[in-house]
Amino acid sequence: MFFELNDMKRTILAGFLGWCCLFFAVPCPSPGQSQVVDCIVAVVNTQVITLTELRVVDAFGVFSIEEKPGEMDRLSFLLNKMIDQKVVIDLAAEKMPADKEKVEEAYQSLVGRLGPEKTRIELAGFGLAVDDLKSYLEEKVMCETIIASRFLQTATVTLKEIEEYYAESYVPAQKALGLEPRPMVEILSTIESAIKKAKVEAQVALWIKNLRKKAEIEIRTDCLKKYKEAL
Repeated sequence: MFFELNDMKRTILAGFLGWCCLFFAVPCPSPGQSQVVDCIVAVVNTQVITLTELRVVDAFGVFSIEEKPGEMDRLSFLLNKMIDQKVVIDLAAEKMPADKEKVEEAYQSLVGRLGPEKTRIELAGFGLAVDDLKSYLEEKVMCETIIASRFLQTATVTLKEIEEYYAESYVPAQKALGLEPRPMVEILSTIESAIKKAKVEAQVALWIKNLRKKAEIEIRTDCLKKYKEAL
């Protein structure tokens, strides 16, 4: 009787886990693995960001992370990138559709970085189709398009700024590496691009900061905390 009762419990538990996986849209755990239950990690105006969405962004490297080990919390960084993205698309005056070719390029770049087999395994693990993954990339491309249309033409670089960058940044950096600095005239376009990129990034960061002040943002730290504790 005791053996039959355990079997019954196992059957009920298996059915319950299967229902949870369908209900929460998260991958079912393999034997011996702990289950990750989905939850809401943030609400941006009326838009919800779930733990599963955050995990997908993390697993597929949708956003590049340039950091030293231990310098920042990776998941919190990615969550803020997702929040910024939704704020830009939701509150920006410009409504730019995502270019399908750019979305496809982003997808092919992702597959090239992860490899076809790992991409397939990750998609299966999350129960996603290729088009589901592309929807994440579509939102990213849309955000980038809005930002580019607003800022890329506004950043100008003066000759004085180029000269200062060359003398104060480029030359010291080259000498520190034991290299002979190239003449400024040979790298004018490179320096101009670097200065322009820094200017645009600063302008975009300030703009998004102001947009976030206008948005209703709720970050549910308890969801992330429980997930990290389960890892």
